[in-house]
Amino acid sequence: MESLSRIGLIDGYDEKKVRQALDLLLRDRKNEFRELAGAIGIPTTAEDWEVIVLKFCLDFEECFKIWTDSEEPDQIKNTKCMTIMREMAKGKKQIHELINVEDIAFNLYTEFHQTYNRLE
Repeated sequence: MESLSRIGLIDGYDEKKVRQALDLLLRDRKNEFRELAGAIGIPTTAEDWEVIVLKFCLDFEECFKIWTDSEEPDQIKNTKCMTIMREMAKGKKQIHELINVEDIAFNLYTEFHQTYNRLE
């Protein structure tokens, strides 16, 4: 059985369901995972790189909620979101390049939730 150790970094979810949802998602979205990994500097040769990308997407989701919420986030969350944005923006010359990366992350976390919620 495959190690679930990195999956454990994804808080608030059942580890086995996360692995199942990720495996299902990778069937159709492997190219998007690779593109996002390349954009944020995660080598696809790293062990469980897909889990790292998924965790990044879920962190981005949290940031998106913070940005669109009416309440001010604490300093730690602000710093985390700025770090995520910096990773996404590195090396980009045009705003549409950054928007594309954000869109990929948005789509992946949305599809992850849909897939995860369908699993029993």
